[in-house]
Amino acid sequence: MRGGDAVVHALEKEGVSYISGFSGVGLNPLWPALRASETIRVFSARHERLGVEIADGYARATGKVGVAMTGTGPGATNTLTGIAACYADNVPVLLLMGQHPLGSMGKEIQQEVPSTIFDSLVKWKGTIHRVEQIPETMRRAFTALRTGSPGPVVLEMPQDVMSAEGPDERLQYQPVGPGRRAAPDRQDIEMAADILVQARFPIMNAGGGALSADAAEEVRELAELLSMPVASTLVGKGIFPEDHPLSLGLGVYPKSRFASGAAIHINRKADAVLAVGNSFRIPNATDGRPIPPHVKLIHVNADPADLNKIYQADVAILADAKLALRDLIDAVRDRLGQGNGGIKEEVVAEIQQAKAKWLGEWMPTFTDETTPINGYRVIYDLMQVADPDKTIAVHDAGGSRGYLSPFWVTTRPRNYIGMGGMAAMGWSMGAAIGAKLGRPDHLVVHLLGDASFGMTGMEIETAARMGIATLTIVVNNGGTGGALMTADRPNAAPLSMAALGGDFSMVARALGAYSERVDQPGELIPAFRRAIKATEDGQAALVEVITRHLPTPELPDDWSL
Repeated sequence: MRGGDAVVHALEKEGVSYISGFSGVGLNPLWPALRASETIRVFSARHERLGVEIADGYARATGKVGVAMTGTGPGATNTLTGIAACYADNVPVLLLMGQHPLGSMGKEIQQEVPSTIFDSLVKWKGTIHRVEQIPETMRRAFTALRTGSPGPVVLEMPQDVMSAEGPDERLQYQPVGPGRRAAPDRQDIEMAADILVQARFPIMNAGGGALSADAAEEVRELAELLSMPVASTLVGKGIFPEDHPLSLGLGVYPKSRFASGAAIHINRKADAVLAVGNSFRIPNATDGRPIPPHVKLIHVNADPADLNKIYQADVAILADAKLALRDLIDAVRDRLGQGNGGIKEEVVAEIQQAKAKWLGEWMPTFTDETTPINGYRVIYDLMQVADPDKTIAVHDAGGSRGYLSPFWVTTRPRNYIGMGGMAAMGWSMGAAIGAKLGRPDHLVVHLLGDASFGMTGMEIETAARMGIATLTIVVNNGGTGGALMTADRPNAAPLSMAALGGDFSMVARALGAYSERVDQPGELIPAFRRAIKATEDGQAALVEVITRHLPTPELPDDWSL
């Protein structure tokens, strides 16, 4: 068996369905087996970075491993941005990196780039030095991808090793199966349960670690048992249904960017915080302000590097979120006694009152009839026509994240795909394609600005070519919104760095997508309906909305009922 065949054989055994990327140096040995594969679909993105981001979106939407490929040289360096986002948000993506023959390495030949460029951006990296190493290297890769706190893995595949032959019996592969999960220390669980049961007003913050552990059922059960309001991080959005009476939406304690008014109000009442699977990353997850001495912090995370990183926890629990929550539920039930606990009407009433006040303050913006259209009106009208149970929403960098993430109501896990640790412009183009690959029965809609579309918009051709029917919404304010809003300041970038142009609906149409351009608020809902119908018919669609630049939401620290 040839080395390239053995790698593909292992991928098939591990259940890989898609590989996205771009052909490059060192990948040729994989082609014979991939062409013959009956279970793996390989296809080209328009850029190596987007190949990784397609795998990223697939992994976030499904909970499975996403796989991408690249050659060496500029192909490898192009993937760095995508890999960095996976590392920042703990996303299990495997990058297959083609490489020059081992004997040529270190001689500065054309397009020689060592895999060491990824050293600080991956959970694990392996180089295949001998063809007989392939099974063990693939086992290590998939064990790292699925065990503990997830993260990206890069496999460097020298061309001569991949072309070499090895004994069939040495290259047979058995899949590693599901990842291993770390159980919590019993003493930590007992201490945490005491704090939660004795607290006057406990709250829960759920992050991406709870989502990757598939802990939605446990989050809900514990929240309802203790009548505990739940807020999520950007990456964890959807782990708790945002139409649930105890949901606060976004808003990590003590205060986070894009927090809902309900979260800010309820946070001020908390005397115990259970943070599950979040890393308190600054500035999106927390603004770094201290936790008051009277508030107890319980922090559950599968990565020891996240514990006590920003805040020192009263109880730090190194464990898988699902296992830790299940043990906590049992310990809390023991303390409450049979039949006790449950949702308290007064807690729900206060949450609903805070939500109503907050959304009421935003309603004039949501229904604003002036032109150019504002980005919040775009989201409000989209929510009127999309079924939240059958829609996956994806935000992008900049203003689009601020418009979408605080207000989109996510009702099921993995029906929202948010990036927290990185903010690469145009990321959602690839992420949406990957999400649609993994969940083809859902409408997948992503929102990005015209500046972001200018960086990665050619990927609409990938969606059209491959029959991946995503819905792209471009909010076009004529440039980079943040720079446009500050262009009149003497210390700001000149207007030539902020103002941009283009008719992106024409670009999308030329690339094979259904497209419309909207410049009147009353046209939004009809245009969205037509675009959704196009996706239901199997066509990628784009709606370009002419907007004005507006700041993303900011609430004062003292916002309350």
